Amino acid sequence: MSDMAEDFRALQELRQARHQNWKADNLAILAQAGIPCRATNHHECICFREAGKPKVDFYPSTGRWRVVGGVSETFSGGATAFLAWYRKQEMPK
Repeated sequence: MSDMAEDFRALQELRQARHQNWKADNLAILAQAGIPCRATNHHECICFREAGKPKVDFYPSTGRWRVVGGVSETFSGGATAFLAWYRKQEMPK
């Protein structure tokens, strides 16, 4: 195997480990928050569907979230930033 291939494999393994750590940390923070949500695909996506709030999908392995059916903007910052953002949200009347 060439040096480039070994370097690439090592970088991939580091990336996977980093994302697993982020996922574990973010899931722990969300569990403590007590906000109703539903996990899909083995916790690859956490769906927030609370009355009076926008529908949001949170991705714990990256710490990013998107509003479902909203503008195609992706927010980032991890579970702590997401919870601060989500608690401020209200659906327009």
